[in-house]
Amino acid sequence: MPRELDRLPDLARGPIALPAIPRYVYAKAIGDALADGSVSRDEVLALLGVMLTIRAFEEILVAVRSATFVPAQGFRYIGATHTSIGQEAVAAGALAALEPADRITSTHRGHGHTVAHGLRLIAAMDEPALRAFVGRDAWHPQLTPRERAVRWHLYRMFAELFGREDGYCRGRGGSMHIADVSRGHLGANAIVGGSSAVAVGAALAGYYGVDPVVVGCFLGDGALANGVALEAMNFAAQKQFERGVPVIFLVENNQYAESAQSIGEVTGVSYLARRGAGFADDNMHAEVVDGMDILAVRDAVRRARGRCLDGDGPVLLEFETYRYLGHSLSDDGKRYRTDAEVAAWKARDPLQTLPALLIDAGVVTRQQIHEMETDVHERTQWAAARAAEAAEPDPATIAAGLTAVSTSESISDEWRTREFDVETFAGFTRSRSEVIPQRRAIAEALAEEMVRDRRVLLYGQDVADYGGSFQVTAGLLGVFGRKRVFNAPISEAAIVGTGLGLALAGMRPVVEIMYIDFILQAMDQLANQVAKVRYMFGGYASVPLVVRTAVGGGRGYGGQHSQSLEAVITQFPGLKVAAPSTAYDAKGLLKTAIRDDNPVVFIEHQLLYNERDEVPAGEYTVPFGAAAVRRPGRDVTLVGYSYIAKVASAAADRLAENDVDAEVIDPRTLVPLDLDAIVTSVRKTGRLLVLSQAAARGSFAEHIAFEVQQRCHDVLCAPVAIAAAVPVPPPMSPALEAVHLPNADSVAAAVRRLMASPAQRLDPR
Repeated sequence: MPRELDRLPDLARGPIALPAIPRYVYAKAIGDALADGSVSRDEVLALLGVMLTIRAFEEILVAVRSATFVPAQGFRYIGATHTSIGQEAVAAGALAALEPADRITSTHRGHGHTVAHGLRLIAAMDEPALRAFVGRDAWHPQLTPRERAVRWHLYRMFAELFGREDGYCRGRGGSMHIADVSRGHLGANAIVGGSSAVAVGAALAGYYGVDPVVVGCFLGDGALANGVALEAMNFAAQKQFERGVPVIFLVENNQYAESAQSIGEVTGVSYLARRGAGFADDNMHAEVVDGMDILAVRDAVRRARGRCLDGDGPVLLEFETYRYLGHSLSDDGKRYRTDAEVAAWKARDPLQTLPALLIDAGVVTRQQIHEMETDVHERTQWAAARAAEAAEPDPATIAAGLTAVSTSESISDEWRTREFDVETFAGFTRSRSEVIPQRRAIAEALAEEMVRDRRVLLYGQDVADYGGSFQVTAGLLGVFGRKRVFNAPISEAAIVGTGLGLALAGMRPVVEIMYIDFILQAMDQLANQVAKVRYMFGGYASVPLVVRTAVGGGRGYGGQHSQSLEAVITQFPGLKVAAPSTAYDAKGLLKTAIRDDNPVVFIEHQLLYNERDEVPAGEYTVPFGAAAVRRPGRDVTLVGYSYIAKVASAAADRLAENDVDAEVIDPRTLVPLDLDAIVTSVRKTGRLLVLSQAAARGSFAEHIAFEVQQRCHDVLCAPVAIAAAVPVPPPMSPALEAVHLPNADSVAAAVRRLMASPAQRLDPR
């Protein structure tokens, strides 16, 4: 796009005009809506039923927490709970306007979204689908299939909140992380704004022939002051997505971000919809909607969905609504809002105003409304009681669902790439084994996997025309075009978060974070979202995402471009981490990573991009969790990965000159880590030195040292040692950087000290 779009000087004077933002567009009386057919009697009663169910669900939770309702003897409800009482019209109206195939993301205050999502799906099911939805023929067979499905849905919701195995996420997620990924609910989120980039990524999946649907991204008002939400909106509004991204940002402005007023206190705008002007010339079609009027909500979301399907997304809708209770069940709200304010909003309670309008219009009688309320309350209370009695997860299954065992080693022909520039791709192929640089090996892996599977796409900062800061991706744009190789804004959180959304929607994205130092900008998305969603969602989510990033050091780039932060990443269960040192491994491990159904952080090193070794021309992969013995030895074991493995080998050569025979182990992957290979070596040599480009404290080298000490303490001739960076931020000065990082000489000296240890080797027999 840079070459296709000249950015020439523009010297025009005058104001920049912004489009107006409409407010409260819908103004149709219920009688008029019924008369003109824009809503039927059955539809409006179904809308009321959904709102009543949400209200009943939330009120029962309040009653359970306060012990005014005890669903089962001895039951105790724990966990964070954020109710949406007062906001029911937004959830019910928005979900009514979306189609069953559409997807949503939700928030920590998301019970209503989940209730409405399930009821919307159930309403569209035929009898076989209803039976499959429940999945248990013996589960209360006396009920009708639809009634069974509704109760099953509510039961599974309560079961999740109560930490039961039958919960939607097997009790792993709870109130703030409930999801039903296979049916389009991509998860509630305890991080404010945390799922916004996920929603954008899921919406992008439609560009690639994977379930082209609209995604509704629920957000609270507080999220619009959060970095990742703003990054996500900018990402969605990029002009390079010529057929706009089909995502609707559904902002529930309940007036308070916990206790802070979003309007009048912690922002500088009177309407949050004005945020849209900062990201798109069309204001993201921003609109302010009466969130207490369910028909107004439905109308706005329907129109927004139509825009998205016409290629005119994204859309930003702000719903003015109110939560009647406090932020959570431990908050009564009295310290930051007045009784008069609450009373004014309760006068607009949609569960009071809509029934009154329906009664006045002769649609229903007061008795019928009462019967609806009674039926809903009985059904919902019944579900809570059954959930409270349900089985808890078996503690022996605590690790179940953390990682997938599946891969895409075998794929159907429908996913093969049909359209690419064959002539340009030939530049990434070879007819024979050759000695090539690691940069080329990585590029070959990317090109081969993108031809093999059209779900693989590549994006990040400067990866397209420029070819990446290290020229690793140069030429791939010419092969696959801008649809599959594109530049991203400097928005690390959005890059990683959209990658997660694409993966959840069936794609296999490879995203690039230029330097590992910058991954700190994306750590919430990587650690709280990518690493955790599969486990939090009960093991039902597949996350085939690769995050490529480069480690610096040794080039004078200083403290923010030279860190080795792999230990930060390995701290989060759910992530796999690869750190190759050779061109052969880089290609084989990257192909394995792309085919894995788990998220992988793939760490490259700038000092290795030009390192050359022999790489076969044919198809091959390198398995994760299998270390390589780079040099056999008998006297001491050196362990290093990535560039530091080369340092270990160089040190071993120096030591050999003095008759010290060092064995060099390259783990190749950190998670999973081949501890057996390291332990086998140490039990032979009796000594271990672990090398690290990072400072020792809290490093991955410390983890290796600890694990080996636990397993080999009986055969060690000396305490396990670490050769690490000096514990200061990486300096720029060549003189200082030369002593900051371990080198062959300093490692050899450390080994000599280790060999001189007076410790006696214990006889392992």
